[in-house]
Amino acid sequence: MTPRRSLAQLLLNWSLLMLGLITCGLGYLLLQLQLEQFSSNWERRISFELESIAKNVEYHVSQSSSHVVENQIRESIDDPSLRYLAVLSEAGDRVIFSSNAGDRLHNTKYRLSSHSLNTGVQQPQIERYKSEFYALFPVSLKYPASPDSVASTADQAVKNDVRGWVFAHYDAHNDYDSMLRSLARKTILVALLVIIFLVVQSQILRKYILIPVQHLVQLTSSIKQGKYASIPESRSATEIAQLEEAFNDLSEHLDETTSRIAHQQALNDAFTAGFPDIGLLVTATGVINGRFGNPDGRIQRLNEDLTGTPFTAWLNLSATRKIEEARNQALDKKELVITEFNHDDLYLESRMIPLEEHANMQDALIWLIRDISEVKRKQELIEYQANYDPLTELANRRMALQELEKKIAWSEDDKTCGSVLFIDLDHFKNINDSLGHPIGDRLLIEASHRLKATVNEGDLIARLGGDEFLIIPDEVFSAPELAEESAVELGTAVLDAIRKPFCIDINKFHMTASIGISIFPSTDCGANDLIRQADTAMYWAKHQGRSQLCLYNHRMQEETRERLHLFNDLYQAIRDNGFTLVYQPQHNAEGDVTGAEALCRWVNNGHSVYPDVFIAAAEETNLILPLGDWVLTHACQTLRQWIRNKSLPPSFRRLAVNISPAQFMDPDFEAKLDKTMKSCDIDSSVLELELTESLFMGDKDLIRDKMQRLSNKGYTFALDDFGTGYSSLSYLQKLPIDKLKIDRAFVMDINPDNEPASIVDAIIQLGQNLNMDIIAEGVETDQQQVYLKDHGCRSYQGYLFSRPLREDMFVSYIHKRPV
Repeated sequence: MTPRRSLAQLLLNWSLLMLGLITCGLGYLLLQLQLEQFSSNWERRISFELESIAKNVEYHVSQSSSHVVENQIRESIDDPSLRYLAVLSEAGDRVIFSSNAGDRLHNTKYRLSSHSLNTGVQQPQIERYKSEFYALFPVSLKYPASPDSVASTADQAVKNDVRGWVFAHYDAHNDYDSMLRSLARKTILVALLVIIFLVVQSQILRKYILIPVQHLVQLTSSIKQGKYASIPESRSATEIAQLEEAFNDLSEHLDETTSRIAHQQALNDAFTAGFPDIGLLVTATGVINGRFGNPDGRIQRLNEDLTGTPFTAWLNLSATRKIEEARNQALDKKELVITEFNHDDLYLESRMIPLEEHANMQDALIWLIRDISEVKRKQELIEYQANYDPLTELANRRMALQELEKKIAWSEDDKTCGSVLFIDLDHFKNINDSLGHPIGDRLLIEASHRLKATVNEGDLIARLGGDEFLIIPDEVFSAPELAEESAVELGTAVLDAIRKPFCIDINKFHMTASIGISIFPSTDCGANDLIRQADTAMYWAKHQGRSQLCLYNHRMQEETRERLHLFNDLYQAIRDNGFTLVYQPQHNAEGDVTGAEALCRWVNNGHSVYPDVFIAAAEETNLILPLGDWVLTHACQTLRQWIRNKSLPPSFRRLAVNISPAQFMDPDFEAKLDKTMKSCDIDSSVLELELTESLFMGDKDLIRDKMQRLSNKGYTFALDDFGTGYSSLSYLQKLPIDKLKIDRAFVMDINPDNEPASIVDAIIQLGQNLNMDIIAEGVETDQQQVYLKDHGCRSYQGYLFSRPLREDMFVSYIHKRPV
């Protein structure tokens, strides 16, 4: 195949050819013009000079001054361009005068034929050869008559009136070279102008023709590759623009056509993919007469050639009758009949479609068979996941609600009673938090096995989520009392089963459970209401100490509702700063006020709420953090005001503020405390942080490190309610605790008969051994103070001295004390 050149190559070749032709043509034309001008200028000069020389020769010859002529001719050679000058005879064969003396002396004959000069023509002649000029100019030599009879040799040779020629040889190579250099410069300038013209022309052609054509070529290439693009509008020639528009229309049309074809192909593929795996043509006699569809289906028997065999030959016996009935129904009713049946380990769908009655096709039908095993398995899985817990394989909340609704309806119709048991594992969260969810999951599985082994056959067990389970006994009773008795008996068995140790790997757990029981039917109570009632009863069992069961009654619901209101009011009080602080003085044995404890009080809707109640509610709802921050901030602000006003006596050492375990374990507690002290501009030594023993149930290393950092900053710690918790004495001695507070419950054990209070004595002795200050709270009688003082406790707090006071009353109380 002959290689083809691109338009760009053709344009380049054409430009180079045009450059050469134009440059050569214009160069030749300029050369001719320059040569004509060069020749014309020199011919005029030569004619002028030779005419002057001829007149000069004629004059001096007529004056018999031949020697003057001879001298002038020789002097004329001083002109660099005049190479030779001579006066010749009329025939040109003799030199009369010459710039070269040798020519006349030796009578040298000069030949003019080599220069194309003709002595037969009596007119000036000039011949150029390259840069040299040869010229003949006619001259008339009139010699005067000689007075002597003897004449010179020259005079004797000619007559008195002789015609001759002035012959000159000029060399104009300097002007000739200058002319050629000028010509070269002009030629180069012309070439440059031609190049500029061709470049501009090529750019115009490239912009308006070449680039649009390249776009057209690229578009055709894209179309070949199946990419239907469009050419951007260009400012090309009208014809090119029409081609671009035509190509864009063609590309758009092809794109739309291809998209329609692809769409139709996708529809065909989707239809084919959704088409049943195998189709059989069954004749009126029940014989298979043809097969179409997937040749490699999962039904092995249908992959064989069944032509000529009965349509039921490949079926299992269990499905034969069902398929025959479907065929008869399809032929009788002339309608599509869909049937599902099992074949080995597969689940199949049968679709029998009667054919229209044509010749030899009466009572024939198309039998479409599709494997729906995977669909069935997914349906069963979805059904299972919708009704069963994946971890324990027990029923889930959805299934429990459905079954409970059925039992409630049956019991209302039969006038019978049933029960619901709500079970929650005690302290299960601690296991998840400490050992991880995998261990917790295995414990839940083991608990579900124990529940299955404990309940009666037919009872429904459900896992509601987390560590919560529900049991719906199958047995119903004629009276609520009998249902309660049976539920209590079952619940007791469940508690006993849960109390047995759980062994998970190397871990051994002793678990308990709390159970709430509700009885149905109850007025206007559905399944959700019954479960909520059992849940409420379960929480009552937890409040009563856990590891027990509790029957639901309406009083529980009322108290639960009140508790919910308490939580809501507590949240609102924190938002609205609805709390107040009171301060209970602390005294030494001499009666001086050495400190005070800041105590929080709350009046809700006109009623005072016990601190134990709302503090416990705040801890349960995690509102203890904002409440604790409020108490700390306002206590420090009050202490700052007392210090600035100099309201405190010299004996006052520090103000005690209670810090809850959650507040102390807050990662931001130290930063908040430092920020509060800085904003109030008080020293850390005047603030005492009261902690309870329950704090030390957490991360001991973290607690010790945080206490040590705060102690290094100057804060002091008091251990509140000492003796009521479970803290280790060996651990306590490693903590920077400055003070032990004897709990009020132990102080109340001091009786008027002055009998020994062993626990109080032991706490005082322990504090002294650990070099800690000791203060007793809840001191209400003189006998209690005297006993404490006699046994070494010299700091007191209680109603014997003062009840908790508002800020202004506390200042008044201090001022009324004797100094």
